Amino acid sequence: MKRAKQIFLSIMAAVLVITGSFGTTALADGRRPKKVSISKSSMKVIQGKEFEIKAKMTPRRSDDDYLRWQIISGKKYVKFEDNDRDGDDMDFVAVKPGKAKIRCYVVGKNKKKYGDVITVTVKKRPADYSLRKVGSSKKIEEVYDDFDLEVKKGHSIKNSELKWTIKDKSIVGFESRRRTGREVEFVAKKTGTTKITCTCTNKKAKTKKITYTVKVVADDDDDYDYDDDYYYD
Repeated sequence: MKRAKQIFLSIMAAVLVITGSFGTTALADGRRPKKVSISKSSMKVIQGKEFEIKAKMTPRRSDDDYLRWQIISGKKYVKFEDNDRDGDDMDFVAVKPGKAKIRCYVVGKNKKKYGDVITVTVKKRPADYSLRKVGSSKKIEEVYDDFDLEVKKGHSIKNSELKWTIKDKSIVGFESRRRTGREVEFVAKKTGTTKITCTCTNKKAKTKKITYTVKVVADDDDDYDYDDDYYYD
Protein backbone atom coordinates (compact mmCIF):
# COMPACT_ATOMS: atom_id res chain seq x y z
CA MET A 1 0.00 0.00 0.00
CA LYS A 2 2.85 2.38 0.89
CA ARG A 3 4.62 1.69 -2.42
CA ALA A 4 1.39 2.26 -4.38
CA LYS A 5 0.96 5.61 -2.64
CA GLN A 6 4.52 6.62 -3.54
CA ILE A 7 3.94 5.70 -7.20
CA PHE A 8 0.70 7.76 -7.26
CA LEU A 9 2.44 10.80 -5.79
CA SER A 10 5.27 10.50 -8.31
CA ILE A 11 2.79 10.39 -11.20
CA MET A 12 0.92 13.46 -9.90
CA ALA A 13 4.18 15.38 -9.50
CA ALA A 14 5.10 14.56 -13.11
CA VAL A 15 1.70 15.78 -14.30
CA LEU A 16 2.15 19.07 -12.44
CA VAL A 17 5.57 19.58 -14.01
CA ILE A 18 4.21 18.94 -17.52
CA THR A 19 1.15 21.16 -17.19
CA GLY A 20 3.18 23.88 -15.52
CA SER A 21 5.70 23.84 -18.34
CA PHE A 22 3.25 24.00 -21.21
CA GLY A 23 0.44 26.08 -19.60
CA THR A 24 -2.59 26.36 -21.84
CA THR A 25 -1.00 24.16 -24.53
CA ALA A 26 -1.98 21.15 -22.41
CA LEU A 27 -5.39 21.68 -24.05
CA ALA A 28 -3.93 21.53 -27.56
CA ASP A 29 -4.48 18.19 -29.28
CA GLY A 30 -3.55 19.02 -32.88
CA ARG A 31 -0.42 19.81 -34.84
CA ARG A 32 1.95 22.41 -33.41
CA PRO A 33 2.53 25.29 -35.88
CA LYS A 34 6.04 25.64 -37.24
CA LYS A 35 5.70 29.39 -37.57
CA VAL A 36 3.18 32.21 -37.17
CA SER A 37 2.93 35.47 -39.12
CA ILE A 38 0.84 38.66 -39.03
CA SER A 39 -0.30 39.98 -42.42
CA LYS A 40 0.91 43.56 -41.77
CA SER A 41 3.79 45.04 -39.83
CA SER A 42 1.94 48.12 -38.56
CA MET A 43 -1.53 49.58 -38.07
CA LYS A 44 -3.19 52.76 -36.76
CA VAL A 45 -6.20 52.92 -34.44
CA ILE A 46 -8.15 55.71 -32.75
CA GLN A 47 -7.98 56.16 -28.99
CA GLY A 48 -10.83 54.42 -27.17
CA LYS A 49 -11.55 51.93 -29.97
CA GLU A 50 -11.42 48.14 -29.80
CA PHE A 51 -9.45 46.41 -32.56
CA GLU A 52 -8.54 42.89 -33.68
CA ILE A 53 -5.28 41.41 -34.94
CA LYS A 54 -5.21 38.14 -36.87
CA ALA A 55 -2.33 35.73 -37.29
CA LYS A 56 -1.62 33.01 -39.87
CA MET A 57 -0.13 29.66 -38.99
CA THR A 58 2.24 27.48 -40.97
CA PRO A 59 1.07 24.79 -41.71
CA ARG A 60 -2.35 26.42 -42.16
CA ARG A 61 -4.30 23.56 -40.48
CA SER A 62 -2.26 23.63 -37.27
CA ASP A 63 -3.83 23.87 -33.81
CA ASP A 64 -4.16 27.55 -32.77
CA ASP A 65 -4.17 26.57 -29.09
CA TYR A 66 -0.38 26.65 -29.44
CA LEU A 67 -0.42 30.37 -30.23
CA ARG A 68 0.15 32.97 -27.54
CA TRP A 69 -0.06 36.79 -27.65
CA GLN A 70 1.90 39.35 -25.66
CA ILE A 71 2.31 43.12 -25.56
CA ILE A 72 6.07 43.62 -25.80
CA SER A 73 6.08 47.37 -25.20
CA GLY A 74 3.58 50.20 -24.81
CA LYS A 75 1.28 48.52 -22.30
CA LYS A 76 -0.02 51.93 -21.24
CA TYR A 77 -1.16 52.61 -24.82
CA VAL A 78 -2.95 49.33 -25.60
CA LYS A 79 -4.38 46.52 -23.49
CA PHE A 80 -6.00 43.13 -24.00
CA GLU A 81 -9.79 43.28 -24.28
CA ASP A 82 -10.13 40.37 -21.78
CA ASN A 83 -8.06 37.65 -20.09
CA ASP A 84 -7.75 35.51 -23.22
CA ARG A 85 -4.22 35.20 -24.65
CA ASP A 86 -4.47 32.19 -27.01
CA GLY A 87 -5.70 31.70 -30.57
CA ASP A 88 -5.09 32.94 -34.11
CA ASP A 89 -6.90 36.26 -33.49
CA MET A 90 -6.91 38.60 -30.52
CA ASP A 91 -8.91 41.64 -29.39
CA PHE A 92 -7.28 44.74 -27.93
CA VAL A 93 -8.32 48.22 -26.73
CA ALA A 94 -6.55 51.45 -27.71
CA VAL A 95 -6.13 53.25 -24.38
CA LYS A 96 -4.29 56.49 -25.21
CA PRO A 97 -2.03 58.00 -27.90
CA GLY A 98 1.33 56.29 -28.33
CA LYS A 99 3.03 53.27 -29.92
CA ALA A 100 2.94 49.65 -28.83
CA LYS A 101 4.47 46.43 -30.13
CA ILE A 102 2.43 43.23 -30.04
CA ARG A 103 3.77 39.74 -30.69
CA CYS A 104 2.12 36.44 -31.59
CA TYR A 105 4.33 33.38 -31.11
CA VAL A 106 4.27 29.58 -30.94
CA VAL A 107 4.53 28.24 -27.40
CA GLY A 108 7.63 26.11 -27.03
CA LYS A 109 9.50 27.69 -29.99
CA ASN A 110 11.83 30.68 -30.26
CA LYS A 111 9.62 33.80 -30.07
CA LYS A 112 11.78 36.03 -32.27
CA LYS A 113 12.56 33.41 -34.92
CA TYR A 114 9.14 31.74 -35.25
CA GLY A 115 6.81 34.51 -34.07
CA ASP A 116 5.83 37.86 -35.58
CA VAL A 117 5.47 41.43 -34.32
CA ILE A 118 3.14 44.29 -35.29
CA THR A 119 3.52 47.95 -34.33
CA VAL A 120 0.27 49.65 -33.30
CA THR A 121 0.04 53.44 -33.33
CA VAL A 122 -2.78 54.88 -31.26
CA LYS A 123 -3.96 58.24 -32.60
CA LYS A 124 -5.61 60.91 -30.49
CA ARG A 125 -9.38 60.89 -30.67
CA PRO A 126 -10.69 63.93 -32.60
CA ALA A 127 -12.61 66.51 -30.58
CA ASP A 128 -16.40 66.08 -30.67
CA TYR A 129 -18.63 68.89 -29.42
CA SER A 130 -21.85 67.67 -31.03
CA LEU A 131 -25.18 67.63 -29.21
CA ARG A 132 -28.29 65.84 -30.53
CA LYS A 133 -31.72 64.89 -29.27
CA VAL A 134 -32.64 61.27 -28.65
CA GLY A 135 -35.91 60.16 -30.21
CA SER A 136 -38.79 62.49 -30.94
CA SER A 137 -38.82 66.08 -29.66
CA LYS A 138 -42.47 65.57 -28.63
CA LYS A 139 -43.24 63.26 -25.71
CA ILE A 140 -46.55 62.08 -24.21
CA GLU A 141 -46.54 60.91 -20.59
CA GLU A 142 -49.30 59.88 -18.19
CA VAL A 143 -49.86 61.91 -15.05
CA TYR A 144 -47.95 60.71 -11.95
CA ASP A 145 -45.55 58.60 -14.09
CA ASP A 146 -41.75 58.85 -13.93
CA PHE A 147 -39.92 59.30 -17.22
CA ASP A 148 -36.48 60.29 -18.45
CA LEU A 149 -35.17 62.53 -21.20
CA GLU A 150 -31.72 62.29 -22.71
CA VAL A 151 -29.43 63.81 -25.29
CA LYS A 152 -26.52 62.36 -27.21
CA LYS A 153 -23.32 64.31 -26.65
CA GLY A 154 -19.83 64.26 -28.09
CA HIS A 155 -17.07 63.00 -25.80
CA SER A 156 -15.57 66.51 -25.53
CA ILE A 157 -18.64 67.76 -23.66
CA LYS A 158 -18.73 67.02 -19.92
CA ASN A 159 -21.90 65.86 -18.17
CA SER A 160 -21.65 68.84 -15.81
CA GLU A 161 -21.93 71.15 -18.85
CA LEU A 162 -25.45 69.89 -19.63
CA LYS A 163 -28.07 71.69 -17.54
CA TRP A 164 -31.82 70.91 -17.66
CA THR A 165 -34.68 73.34 -17.03
CA ILE A 166 -38.49 73.01 -16.98
CA LYS A 167 -40.68 75.86 -18.23
CA ASP A 168 -43.76 74.99 -16.16
CA LYS A 169 -42.87 73.11 -12.99
CA SER A 170 -46.52 72.73 -12.02
CA ILE A 171 -46.93 70.23 -14.88
CA VAL A 172 -43.58 68.37 -14.70
CA GLY A 173 -41.04 68.20 -11.88
CA PHE A 174 -37.57 66.75 -11.41
CA GLU A 175 -37.68 63.21 -10.00
CA SER A 176 -34.52 63.92 -7.94
CA ARG A 177 -32.21 66.83 -7.17
CA ARG A 178 -29.95 66.05 -10.14
CA ARG A 179 -30.36 68.66 -12.88
CA THR A 180 -27.25 68.01 -15.01
CA GLY A 181 -25.99 65.21 -17.24
CA ARG A 182 -26.74 63.40 -20.45
CA GLU A 183 -29.89 61.82 -18.98
CA VAL A 184 -32.21 63.20 -16.29
CA GLU A 185 -35.38 61.76 -14.73
CA PHE A 186 -38.66 63.66 -14.39
CA VAL A 187 -42.15 63.05 -13.04
CA ALA A 188 -45.50 64.10 -14.51
CA LYS A 189 -47.41 66.14 -11.90
CA LYS A 190 -50.64 67.11 -13.65
CA THR A 191 -52.17 67.23 -17.12
CA GLY A 192 -50.94 69.91 -19.48
CA THR A 193 -48.08 70.73 -21.86
CA THR A 194 -44.66 72.19 -21.07
CA LYS A 195 -41.17 72.43 -22.53
CA ILE A 196 -38.03 70.90 -21.05
CA THR A 197 -34.67 72.19 -22.27
CA CYS A 198 -31.13 70.83 -22.04
CA THR A 199 -28.61 73.68 -22.36
CA CYS A 200 -24.91 73.10 -23.07
CA THR A 201 -22.60 75.63 -21.40
CA ASN A 202 -19.51 74.57 -23.38
CA LYS A 203 -18.63 77.46 -25.71
CA LYS A 204 -17.36 75.09 -28.42
CA ALA A 205 -20.61 73.15 -28.66
CA LYS A 206 -22.15 73.21 -32.13
CA THR A 207 -25.67 73.07 -30.70
CA LYS A 208 -26.38 75.01 -27.52
CA LYS A 209 -29.89 73.82 -26.68
CA ILE A 210 -32.12 70.78 -27.11
CA THR A 211 -35.81 71.27 -26.27
CA TYR A 212 -38.47 68.61 -25.74
CA THR A 213 -42.21 69.32 -25.63
CA VAL A 214 -43.89 67.11 -23.01
CA LYS A 215 -47.65 66.62 -22.96
CA VAL A 216 -49.00 65.06 -19.77
CA VAL A 217 -52.30 63.21 -20.18
CA ALA A 218 -54.68 61.73 -17.62
CA ASP A 219 -54.41 58.13 -16.51
CA ASP A 220 -58.02 56.98 -16.14
CA ASP A 221 -56.97 53.70 -14.50
CA ASP A 222 -54.95 55.31 -11.72
CA ASP A 223 -56.73 56.76 -8.69
CA TYR A 224 -53.50 58.10 -7.19
CA ASP A 225 -53.57 60.55 -4.29
CA TYR A 226 -51.25 63.34 -5.46
CA ASP A 227 -48.86 64.80 -2.90
CA ASP A 228 -47.12 67.94 -4.15
CA ASP A 229 -44.38 67.71 -1.50
CA TYR A 230 -43.00 64.55 -3.16
CA TYR A 231 -41.53 66.38 -6.14
CA TYR A 232 -38.54 68.68 -6.52
CA ASP A 233 -39.06 72.16 -7.96
